[in-house]
Amino acid sequence: MKKTNFILVLIFSIILNSCSECPVKQSDPIFLCETRIVTMEKFNPNFQIIQGQTVLDSDYNISIYRFPDNSLSSGSFPNDSRFDGKFVIPLFSIPFTIDNQLYFANIMDTYPTNSQLSGDILVRDIDTNSKQAFLRIYGSISLFDKGILTESSQDFCNYVEANQNNIKNSFNNYTSLNKYGENQPNAIKSNFSNLPIIITNNLGEIIGSVGSPGVPTVTNEIITKLQLESAKIYAIDLVVRPGDVYTYIAANGKRFVILFTEIRQSNIYPYRKRVSMMLYPLDK
Repeated sequence: MKKTNFILVLIFSIILNSCSECPVKQSDPIFLCETRIVTMEKFNPNFQIIQGQTVLDSDYNISIYRFPDNSLSSGSFPNDSRFDGKFVIPLFSIPFTIDNQLYFANIMDTYPTNSQLSGDILVRDIDTNSKQAFLRIYGSISLFDKGILTESSQDFCNYVEANQNNIKNSFNNYTSLNKYGENQPNAIKSNFSNLPIIITNNLGEIIGSVGSPGVPTVTNEIITKLQLESAKIYAIDLVVRPGDVYTYIAANGKRFVILFTEIRQSNIYPYRKRVSMMLYPLDK
């Protein structure tokens, strides 16, 4: 028995030594589908103060989606800290002083403008009847295709691979007007020239609108300047639907293909409204 074992070990050693310099066979490269699936909720910073207690709206949400900057991430949802304890924020402010007390005259709104976003996408509104979402976007974006109705990650990968040359070339057509989606056919542009002037104290607490009782008086010079500046401020909301495919350059400079897959409202209280999308990172 020992002799037999010795012979087997000897034969195995001869085989190993004879192939010590054998060429290593190279395997064909494997394409790894790297899609990500993201669901975002409608932005709602509203709350009430009831008997000294803060009561949030049932669908309260102050998060903004931020695209991933590496292959290990699906992105993040940082809260916009400007809305901590506030349901509106200044879009433009002018400080002034009365009796050594600092105040601010402000143009304020419930949503930051595109340039003020702390991430890439804010869901400003969702119409579940028409299956449309109104998105406020920070980066540069362009509609690439419509009617791609699938939630299959592999189908999406196959689509991107089949169209990779056209997708790559689409970025060559980007201009400064792709920023925020301003030049897109389904973009809605809003300005803030008709908003009231709101006065806040040095802590950012709202005192009231100009002309209301107990509100510090603002000079005509400040009012005129605020009106002129507010006319320059604008926001772009992009209307998207399931099946829409976009190319996108995120705030971090990374390029993506986006497929919007679903727009819906939960059937569980508080019936949150959501939009889902699949991402394909082009910069590995």
